Order: sequence, then structure tokens, then C-alpha cells
Amino acid sequence: MITYTWSISKLDCAPLENGLTNVVKIIYWGLTGTDENGVSASMSNSYPLSSPSPEGFTDYLTLTEEDVIVWLESNLDVGYIKTKLSNEIASQYNPPITSLPFPWIKVEEVVVEATEEPVVEEVVVEATEEPVVVEEPATKTLDDQ
Repeated sequence: MITYTWSISKLDCAPLENGLTNVVKIIYWGLTGTDENGVSASMSNSYPLSSPSPEGFTDYLTLTEEDVIVWLESNLDVGYIKTKLSNEIASQYNPPITSLPFPWIKVEEVVVEATEEPVVEEVVVEATEEPVVVEEPATKTLDDQ
């Protein structure tokens, strides 16, 4: 059996909208499913709310967490979210099919041991061509004439 727990992390509000104050516009929510062994999976997201009518408006200062959860449960596809969380928990017991490397191809592991002092390697680069010397052309001065 999986127990599901809602969490509300933040409410974004419009300070003033259609004569109403502190109108909740975005709910930031999370849902966690935990099985009897303590294995869990979580999902979080945000949900935008449409503008309320004055008759259906709940004053921000009187809101409860339960009110906000009711809004979420009446607007989100909670069955789908719970199924995803349930599948994630199940996959922790039975991991999904994965691709493994071929057993006939051996991969060498390279182990690099850390030292306390940095190691500096010297690299010697040898020139393969003779340096080119460019001679300046002779210039004449007025005295040379």
C-alpha cells in the first residue's frame, strides 16, 4: 500500500485583481508516495489558477492547506500522478530493462591515484624543419649614389 502526501511550497498571488486582494494565481505543489517499506517517489510542479469570481473567492488570510489541496485535486489528474509515482516505486524494486555493454568487449579501467603534490610532466617538442631566415632587401640611401 502506498501513502500519498501533498506539500505546498509556495503560493504566488496577485496583490489586486478585480477588486479582490491577494488572489492566489500559482500553486507550487509536491506529491510524495511512500510504500510500507519506506521506498518513496516524488513529483513536484506548479499549477496556475484562473481568476476567481467574487462569490467563489476565499480570502488569503483564511486559506488552509486543505483548501489548496482541494483546488489541486479538483483540477489535476491525480490518478495519473499517483500511477506514475507507484510505477517509480515499483521500478526501484524491479529496475527497468537496460542496455549493458557486450561481455566480449573488455574495457580497461584506468586507476589514477591522487598525490599530495602535483606532478608536472615535461613535454619535449623537437623542431622538424630548419628555421627560415628572411633577409631584408638592401636599401639605397642618397649617399650611395
